[in-house]
Amino acid sequence: MSRKKHPILKTTASIAGLAVLSVELLNRIFFSWMAGKSSLEEDDGAYYHWKQGDFFYQKIEGGLGRPILILHALSPDQSAAQCKSLALSLSEKRTVYTMDLLGCGRSAKPPVTYSNFLYVLQTVECVEKIIGQPVHLVAVGNSAEIAIAAARYQPEDFYQITLVDPPREGERKKVPDTESRFRKKLIEVPILGTLLYNIAFYQSAEAHMGGEDARYLYASMEGRYTDYDVEWMLSDMKIPVHVVETETKE
Repeated sequence: MSRKKHPILKTTASIAGLAVLSVELLNRIFFSWMAGKSSLEEDDGAYYHWKQGDFFYQKIEGGLGRPILILHALSPDQSAAQCKSLALSLSEKRTVYTMDLLGCGRSAKPPVTYSNFLYVLQTVECVEKIIGQPVHLVAVGNSAEIAIAAARYQPEDFYQITLVDPPREGERKKVPDTESRFRKKLIEVPILGTLLYNIAFYQSAEAHMGGEDARYLYASMEGRYTDYDVEWMLSDMKIPVHVVETETKE
């Protein structure tokens, strides 16, 4: 005997399928539209071809002395552009380098799990292969954790570190747990994850550059994979570390 599908079930399935296709179409349209609004330029820098993903960097010629490398805050809506005024100010006395961290701005946004160590490797790669000499490393916001870990991993590449508005001890997140891993997996899911990403970064054109894989950095951050408690590293750090606070924190 042949079994016939109930018309209500068929209708429900059709509506559900149409809804999914509609969300996917809206996601793609929104990504394309937002990326087109980005003001980030590529003619004032260059790309370094790295095995983990190509990343964009800039060099601002300045005064004599050891160069400075600036790390912008880590977030899908951040890039070296947010540090432009700082870079120009510092370039009055030193040559300054900036770069877009992987998953941000003009750099590649591979669909991988982003970790603190990935950015440590990118920072070291930039110093050793692009700059070619030890640097004064300036880290903004939560990239402070990258700077400290990089100095611990390859101390000969850095002679001084300045942390601008770093997270305070109580602001640091914990290691990945069941809940954070679930959030990560949810954001990585096609269509639904992209929708959640669009909602979170609906005002940022830069966060939509590079296509829908841009959500993977956000997923890793929500999963706490980019967090790293570097407090214990500071106890025996031989490189001078300075903290500059420009924001009022309660």
